[in-house]
Amino acid sequence: MVFAHADDETLLAGALIAKLVSDGHAVTVLCLAPGDDDRTKRLHKACEVLGVGTVETLRYSEGVMWRDELDEASSESEDLNLTPVLSVVPVGDLASRVGGRVSEINPDIVITHSVHGDYGHPDHAAVYEATLRAVERSASDTLRLYTLSWPRWMVKFNIRLMKLGGREVRKMGPRGRFNLSAAVYRSQKSTTSIKVGNKLGVRREASRWYSVEIARGPLPMRVLERVPLWIQSRFLGKARLTLVNKPKDVPGNHIL
Repeated sequence: MVFAHADDETLLAGALIAKLVSDGHAVTVLCLAPGDDDRTKRLHKACEVLGVGTVETLRYSEGVMWRDELDEASSESEDLNLTPVLSVVPVGDLASRVGGRVSEINPDIVITHSVHGDYGHPDHAAVYEATLRAVERSASDTLRLYTLSWPRWMVKFNIRLMKLGGREVRKMGPRGRFNLSAAVYRSQKSTTSIKVGNKLGVRREASRWYSVEIARGPLPMRVLERVPLWIQSRFLGKARLTLVNKPKDVPGNHIL
């Protein structure tokens, strides 16, 4: 499972990971921009709760969703190429790094972010593009690539909130290169739905390692992380995935 940041594995796919582990799958998490030492440590702790067997990290830096979130110091570092910000690294370079790990691990299945970056994060979208290329270049012709998939009403509602907040969804990221509207247009319908409601308790336990990130997050996320699990299950009780490649000799389109 390939993610951009420490907390993505838990907040976006924690219940799914716990479900896969309980069903006997060996899960490896690759995080490309895990953050500082403290956050990386918390990544390992959260993955331990979820039952992840192996956690691997690269050392890219987390990017911003909007140019005006850049402070002067980070902007200067970016211009001097001192900080390899995830969403501005050439996608071919990212694909080579991810592809190397895929070759070493030799998985049956790879899961990553959606084409539109889930809630529109340019780092997530960059990881999707890199992972797609890595799988396409893989020597395996049976390797399946799934992306996280979200109900279209949820994606459109999120975009509407951004626009109401005065945000330009066609020029996102530290250099304004990510067009969320175009990426959503490219998205495909989900092909697989997995019930994970009974693993939301495990997800919540793991999410406690990210209390700082949750507190800084948008209001809908803060509310969702605090409601009773039976309410949360209405929104997170099913994990939706989209099979985006056409592997050979693999019966059906189901992960399980």
